[in-house]
Amino acid sequence: MTQFDVFLNPVSRARRSFPLVVVVQSDLARTGTDRMVAPLALMTTQLSGGGNKLLPRVSVAGSDHLIFVPNMTTIREAELREHRGQLGAYRSQIMAAIDYLFFGV
Repeated sequence: MTQFDVFLNPVSRARRSFPLVVVVQSDLARTGTDRMVAPLALMTTQLSGGGNKLLPRVSVAGSDHLIFVPNMTTIREAELREHRGQLGAYRSQIMAAIDYLFFGV
């Protein structure tokens, strides 16, 4: 498991709204058994306005999603079992959203 790996959301009650999660925690900061993740929502007509600075727009398996950076949380690494992709190509957009959330830049 590496930073920006995408997994099926292991929290079944949240999966309808956020079917996927992306690991945002650095590979160098592997502390304990939890990993910091951000949920992804499938782009729909309700979300057709696209992303913004806090909600980067990405593509996973040919479908457009928004990463909900303000909804970051931790999940046990052992629960992240069903790998669905890798978002390393979107690193700059994801990092910009995290910087904006915490530092306003």
